[in-house]
Amino acid sequence: MSGGITIVHQPTAAEPFVVLSKPSGLPSAPLAANDASALTECGRLFPEVLKVCGKKQVEGGLLHRIDTATAGLLLVAQSQQFYDHIIAAQERGLFIKGYRAECDIDDGNAAALGGFPPLAEQVQAAASALSGLELSSYFRPFGKGKKEVRPVLQSSNAAALKKLGSKKMYSTKIVAARFLEGGSVRAECKIAQGYRHQVRCHLAWLGLPVRGDRLYNRACRTEGAAPCGQMLFSAVSLEFPDLFSDKIFSFSLD
Repeated sequence: MSGGITIVHQPTAAEPFVVLSKPSGLPSAPLAANDASALTECGRLFPEVLKVCGKKQVEGGLLHRIDTATAGLLLVAQSQQFYDHIIAAQERGLFIKGYRAECDIDDGNAAALGGFPPLAEQVQAAASALSGLELSSYFRPFGKGKKEVRPVLQSSNAAALKKLGSKKMYSTKIVAARFLEGGSVRAECKIAQGYRHQVRCHLAWLGLPVRGDRLYNRACRTEGAAPCGQMLFSAVSLEFPDLFSDKIFSFSLD
């Protein structure tokens, strides 16, 4: 462990990547060099990850982000070859991220927050089962300061379609769900392509806002509401192909 991060996998010549687990409250990447972040701490242990040319110079070999409030797994490339390999694999839907969420059950959540399109009838019909349910949408920035996002469908109005953050469709699959005592649901979700706040927003749309989510759970936004506490959402698994063989790496947290 270093600076709050835990190293799950150290890089080798045959496996030039780092898998780390970060705590809630620590950003995935810095805004400027040496800012506190999971990548900054990783770079102090493995300087080569900072030499990789990623999406931004300051992000080095970081292959994806998770929100600052989200705890869990991150994948960081130690070599340019591995970075390029995973970016290409992601475009083919082969870089799979898994998330665990403890959710409230609130059918009125999306309507109360506003900006969500109606759920398709087939999704509404399948929602009672949850396991195996898949939600797909485009996304657009939303709200004051564009701090939130909202799903957008082909059937959405022209104004919403015009504000798309990306013309790519993003899907969240609930691979397992369990009803807990006290009226909540624990959902295990997987995605192959990721957009900012995707899983949290899709769950809120479905009427399963994450407990403690100050953006997408109306219980945390109602005036006079009790403090929500920590957001019960974490990045718990990664699956991706090896650079040198047909092997699929799989990492998970308990």
